[in-house]
Amino acid sequence: MITIKNGKKELEMHFGLGQLDAIDKALGFTVQDRINLGEGLEMLVPKLESGNLIAMSKIVKATTRNQKYAPKNDEELEEILVSLIKEHGSLKKFGEIIIEELGKNVLTQDILNNSKEK
Repeated sequence: MITIKNGKKELEMHFGLGQLDAIDKALGFTVQDRINLGEGLEMLVPKLESGNLIAMSKIVKATTRNQKYAPKNDEELEEILVSLIKEHGSLKKFGEIIIEELGKNVLTQDILNNSKEK
């Protein structure tokens, strides 16, 4: 399990079905500002490997949703991201930690396997 901080409060990044659905929508494709086609999980590993700032913010938001101290606005989310960069050296390195965690999760193992096949 990955723990991050929002100020002095700890959050756990969860990769359950609800969180994966939120990631799929957040990283997915939207057509005409109305229809979200999902498919964001297909982009998850490449976004993590590149340390994409916007994708990482969406992943943090999705994986900490429904927690008491989850980021409530962009300022809190930015503070979390800055903290992660300072702690790990870059979002790319933090992305590697997430990828490792995804490999341990039965629900997400195929995402990694599919990414390696491409």
